[in-house]
Amino acid sequence: MTSPASRFIDSHLPISAVADNVCDLLRAGNVVLQAEPGAGKSTGLPLALLQAGFEGRIVMLEPRRIAAVNVANRLASQLNEPLGKTVGLRMRGRTEISKSTRLEVVTEGVLTRLLQNDPMLDGVAVVIFDEFHERSLNADLGLALCLDVQQGLREDLRLLLMSATLDGQQLCEHLGIDNPIVCKVRQHPVKILWEGESQAALQLAAANATVKALAAFSGDILVFLPGVAEIEKTAKLLGPQLPSGVVLHRLHSGVNTDAQQAATAPRSNDRRVILSTSIAETSITIDGVNIVIDSGLERRSRIDASTGAERLETVMASQASATQRAGRAGRTGPGVCYRLWGESAHTRRASSWQPEILRSELSSLLLDVGHWGAGVFSLPWIDSPPDASVQRSITLLQQLDIWRQTSSGEQGLTEHGRAVARLPVHPRMGHLLLWANDHQAVDSACQLVALLEDKPRTSGVDLSIALQHHSKNRRRAAQLKKLLPRVVADSVDRPGYAVLLAQAFPDRVAKRRPGSEARYLLAGGAGVLMSKDDPLAQSEWLVVAELGGAGKEARIFAALEIQESELRHWCAELITSDDHIGWDDRSERVIAEKQWRLGSIILDAKPLQAIDPEQRAAALVSGVRRKGLACLEWSEDALEWRARVDRMRQLEGDDSTYPAVDDGALLHSLEQWLQPFVTRVSNFKALSKVNLMPVLSAMIDYQQQQKLDQWLPRRYTVPSGAQHQLRYVAKGNPVLSVKLQEMFGCKENPAVALGRLPLKIELLSPARRPVQITEDLANFWHNSYPDVKKDLAGRYPKHPWPDDPLQAQATARVKPRKNK
Repeated sequence: MTSPASRFIDSHLPISAVADNVCDLLRAGNVVLQAEPGAGKSTGLPLALLQAGFEGRIVMLEPRRIAAVNVANRLASQLNEPLGKTVGLRMRGRTEISKSTRLEVVTEGVLTRLLQNDPMLDGVAVVIFDEFHERSLNADLGLALCLDVQQGLREDLRLLLMSATLDGQQLCEHLGIDNPIVCKVRQHPVKILWEGESQAALQLAAANATVKALAAFSGDILVFLPGVAEIEKTAKLLGPQLPSGVVLHRLHSGVNTDAQQAATAPRSNDRRVILSTSIAETSITIDGVNIVIDSGLERRSRIDASTGAERLETVMASQASATQRAGRAGRTGPGVCYRLWGESAHTRRASSWQPEILRSELSSLLLDVGHWGAGVFSLPWIDSPPDASVQRSITLLQQLDIWRQTSSGEQGLTEHGRAVARLPVHPRMGHLLLWANDHQAVDSACQLVALLEDKPRTSGVDLSIALQHHSKNRRRAAQLKKLLPRVVADSVDRPGYAVLLAQAFPDRVAKRRPGSEARYLLAGGAGVLMSKDDPLAQSEWLVVAELGGAGKEARIFAALEIQESELRHWCAELITSDDHIGWDDRSERVIAEKQWRLGSIILDAKPLQAIDPEQRAAALVSGVRRKGLACLEWSEDALEWRARVDRMRQLEGDDSTYPAVDDGALLHSLEQWLQPFVTRVSNFKALSKVNLMPVLSAMIDYQQQQKLDQWLPRRYTVPSGAQHQLRYVAKGNPVLSVKLQEMFGCKENPAVALGRLPLKIELLSPARRPVQITEDLANFWHNSYPDVKKDLAGRYPKHPWPDDPLQAQATARVKPRKNK
């Protein structure tokens, strides 16, 4: 009989109350644990699992490097052992494990590597997903792969999902279990102080709130800011204002281990102000905090639909994040939380954030899934990746020669792709390293990749400056060099850094737009910009490594200058040539030329002598679609024809055989009705001379035309015998404009469509000016005509004005001249 696991946990930790239940259920199947921050789920429960008798190692995933280090050190210290003995740590660039290691704390990407190297996860009994509510891309992938292993290879593998704010019921349904285990924490009351929106800069508002809180309350202060730049600006403002005995700390993924430990260490005599990113929401524990100042902002990545790249944006934190942040002030006693926004604006925030798989660039995920040997949509995802994101990633991987997709629909990794998949780096970086390995530029490539993985936050756009001082990245560069299959010494004639960057980012080679100082066109087709004051803004060609910003155009954050000659020499495989027949918006004409392109960037072009008429017409049609139907010459007859056909569709109802001829329908079907008639037209000027009537008439057959003319005639014969055009374009019933005298003797209102559609009669004076509009001619003769006669007979005495118009002869003529 195994001893109760709870006796190995500090009895003051709330998790001790459910530890035995977790262990018992985990022996039978998967478990979902919903435990609030401070319960001890990360630093208490794993030790209980160690003593619970599971046969095999325990692997625990942490979403962030800083959390992995802190949790591993805390667990090891509780066992009075050095890290690397019973408790080990495994993350990129750092491995501290031994033969006696039974609990491995790993970052999320490491689990994928473990699975790829050993799909059976031999020797692993339990995989713990900590802080799973963050729903990172690697966590979702790791869970999908573990479930795939569990369902097909190892029924004995156990999975434990832990979080403070996850949707426990949704996860239980996905894992096939009944209910989550819930562990509540005694949370002290936290008073919320709404500071309201401030017109001041964020760093000033945060600094002012911090100074106010220092004077009003006791205890350490945790300030949540969206990013490193805001942390540094706030620190600069706060430094001179802090009283003695108050120490300022920074907490984010970029600070060194000593600074992290100082910020998260147990409470000391000095009072602390900790400026942190959202990393302090749930991933790490900070004792002694009684005051939280929440900017209400955070950095989130999203896919830019125009560039296909991920852009970091500063956005409003969700309501769930705000709740977690405030809760940090109530761990050890009553606390207070200053929110730098208004209470009324709080309800407009999202309740929670989308999982990363629904909003991120997926090329790394696709590479891992391809290496796993499964179809991307065949894995047991909680949320399946969006089709559009998957296709964008496939396009990129194909451009890097990592992914193949045959005409028969088969797809997967190429031989080069399998080699890239064996490297623990992003697909772009893997391709760069292997390409450099074949072109004797390994040292340069490793330095560049190491820099891109950990770019200095203070450097400007030009990466060449940071590359001149790459000593910080030497260790990582050396690690990368060891990963390559064969290392050849760098050649004298080797590609430069910019060429290497172009191999990793072929879609982000950029050319300056004509007449623009700081706007560029990417090879991928999108427009980007940078500050006009940046030294690189005058460069003709760039390779962009990092994009960001929240405007319509992405902003260049990191790039290298490159020469066109370098692209032609080293990146010839990126340059394609083809015969291009297309529409040019600027000149409003069809252009036909042989083009040499780097993606969407035209390097060179020569006119084509012969043009296929069908291709020319197709190009013209694309121009019409972009410009709109107004670029065509619409005669009155053409407009009336459209109105008549549209009216026939209304009369016939759902069973109508007539085509839709509204603007949207005509634009959508330009290839069917317009293109066959413009094979000899090359520009809008010539297009304006095309008679649209035969073009439109071809849209309906002979019988339809006959019915159209019968039901909705273009001309109508009035009682005088004359024929007048009907107007169908105006709203309402068709309009017949006719002189009043031509309608004498007409007792009933005229109609078309076999009597179903009364005409709107616009009665005119002899001078053809409107007298009255009616759809009830009989009523006009009876009630209105006497007044009209009285008003007009004196002005137009040569025209007949009989007392009884219904008995009079209709005429378009004046009275006959009397004999003297």
